[in-house]
Amino acid sequence: MNIRFGVELETKVPRTCGLAVGGYHAGYPVRSARATNGETLTAPTFNGATWRADRDGSITCEPGEMPCEFVSPILHGTEGVEALCQFIDWMTAIGATVDTSCGVHITVGIESVIGSQEAGKVSEFVRKLAHIAQWHAMSLYGQTGTGRHLSRYSHTLAADVERHMRKIVNTSSVADKEAAAVACGRGMLNLQKSFRMRGDEYVGAVEFRVFAGTTSLEKVLHHLATVLGLCRRAAQVQCLGAFRKNKLQAKRTATAESAMHFLWDYLGWTGGARPCALGLFGRLHRDFPSYGPEALRLCRKFDERYPEARL
Repeated sequence: MNIRFGVELETKVPRTCGLAVGGYHAGYPVRSARATNGETLTAPTFNGATWRADRDGSITCEPGEMPCEFVSPILHGTEGVEALCQFIDWMTAIGATVDTSCGVHITVGIESVIGSQEAGKVSEFVRKLAHIAQWHAMSLYGQTGTGRHLSRYSHTLAADVERHMRKIVNTSSVADKEAAAVACGRGMLNLQKSFRMRGDEYVGAVEFRVFAGTTSLEKVLHHLATVLGLCRRAAQVQCLGAFRKNKLQAKRTATAESAMHFLWDYLGWTGGARPCALGLFGRLHRDFPSYGPEALRLCRKFDERYPEARL
């Protein structure tokens, strides 16, 4: 519950809702807007911090709509998850919608996961997370139920990411580590911010860009639990295999549905092989019986739409 995370929800909002949307990465605080019934609703906050409304040129809109990327404050713990749920309810009430141009991004502070900002430990974490995300790409894309793997904003990890990960671990130069992270590009997992500093303060983070835009609370809860679980697994795993899948991993991820069961077992959400369910606490744990089956339904939808994905 100490993990610090942020969520970006790309949406389209009615111009009639009265929301003030700022510039790209320079949005305005979200304080209130009009609901579809005309009532003015105060936006939820977290520990006094507001969400932000940014403009995003990648979002396509119809007449009467505005592109709006809702950016959360830094969230954590049970209260942070509840604040996220409250905001999604508010966002839906003011008429926010999504289409295929929208996405959900989840950013996680590395130090809050591994308890260190030492470059060597950050390097090991980033390498392990890249490997694990590559193995579980089928379940990550599958739980969206969409063709997110076909988007240039959330493509699969390129083959040269393995080479960059080796360089990150083997070099002693922090500048070279950062250059290798940046060279990985921005796909399903953005590692470019892994060694970022703000003045003398370490603010390194990883960003999951794999998820499709949605206003569904069940989808977002599964996405968040997946991200937190994968980060915890990368922090604790001792023995790690190759970047490419072995035969067993390939067999267990032949379809999105089977890959989802593999992911749940890997994180300890199901089965008896793990001592705890990584990433699940509070509502993420309590609501799994409702959002878990929804994730499987979306995986079956993905398999029907993209039978040759083989991610």
